[in-house]
Amino acid sequence: MTHDSVVMRMIAIILIGGACFVASLLVLALTDERQNRSEVAREEIAGKWGSPQVVAGPILVYSGGDEERVLPETIRVESQLEPEVRSRGIFKSVVYTGTIKVSGDFLRETVLQSAKGRSSATFSLPITDTRGIEKQFTLRWNNQEVPFIQGPGVDFDNSSGISAAVPLGAASARIPFSFDLLLKGSEGISFAPVGKETVLSISSPWASPKFTGSFLPAEREISADGFRAEWRVSSFGRSYPQVWSGTSVPPQKIIDSAMGVSLHQEIDTYDMVFRSVKYAILFIIITFTVFFLFDVLGKARIHPIQYLLIGSALALFYALLLSLAEQIGFLPAYGIATALIVILVTWYSAFVLGSRRRAVPIAAMLVLLYGYLYFVLRLEDYALLVGSLLVFAVLAATMYLTRNIDWFLIGKSQ
Repeated sequence: MTHDSVVMRMIAIILIGGACFVASLLVLALTDERQNRSEVAREEIAGKWGSPQVVAGPILVYSGGDEERVLPETIRVESQLEPEVRSRGIFKSVVYTGTIKVSGDFLRETVLQSAKGRSSATFSLPITDTRGIEKQFTLRWNNQEVPFIQGPGVDFDNSSGISAAVPLGAASARIPFSFDLLLKGSEGISFAPVGKETVLSISSPWASPKFTGSFLPAEREISADGFRAEWRVSSFGRSYPQVWSGTSVPPQKIIDSAMGVSLHQEIDTYDMVFRSVKYAILFIIITFTVFFLFDVLGKARIHPIQYLLIGSALALFYALLLSLAEQIGFLPAYGIATALIVILVTWYSAFVLGSRRRAVPIAAMLVLLYGYLYFVLRLEDYALLVGSLLVFAVLAATMYLTRNIDWFLIGKSQ
């Protein structure tokens, strides 16, 4: 092997490594396409079960004239979610049935001032998708049973919902209301903090919640048996008042103030595959460096075609990971894909390096690399730090092993 041939071999190895990395990147496009198909499947399930729900009420509305709108003085919402995983082909979506208990009151003085002589008003309850309302229920208003009807009873940014016509006469200072709602939806549920004082409690046996919206829960408990969270929000934390006229408060502003929970999958398969592909170039560089050191230091003649086959196996790992993860979940898929690639590359290395004993370090290196990658994927916030330390360690090891090599004389000694 001449000095020029070593340089040419290094150039060939770099080009082959780049080609294998590009092949790995093709998995990103495939991951994006599969993720889009998963989104379509989830939308189909939501279309038949119920969309992610936002409850943006109740709002007391006076029709005619300037259409005064009044929000409750206090409101308490208790929601118990029973989750269920539905499938469309190989794609899955989380749906739920929520048992929701709502109670609160309006200030009689505020209600009568806004009424301006009217004897009734509309109790409006905007809900994102009323297809999720499983059965009829009634409103308990000032100790009277009032039936709900279809429609929010007011133009609420083309939102769906239900409403009830309520009388305004009341002897006490506060007008109480309550109702029990059975609501189906998918992925998540949110409630707007429409009360001057709002207390929201959500519980479920789902063990991996993600709290969403404009407010985080004041208290939360998460365990393997599920979660419970409670929000406490005052009107000072909102950007809209208790009473307004007409469209001075856009409906979207109320919807945007909602808070709630998303019942997401504990491990997002496509996100994990997407993140793992980002480390493909690192795996290729480390593996090719080890084989090149065997080539230079161990006198093992490794042809560029053999580098190409090894690099192809490393790139194939990500396609295996994606296809298996869709079927059996990310963790078992990662284990199986790792085992297949480690066995394949180790077996091939024994022939390429001319010894089973030389293939053992290759197997150990790959096991450590894939174990390290899984560790990095689980520690998303520290991925950059851990990845940087790995690169430093590999560079330091390479510099140490090649410290006594005279690269100018390497071709002359053979």
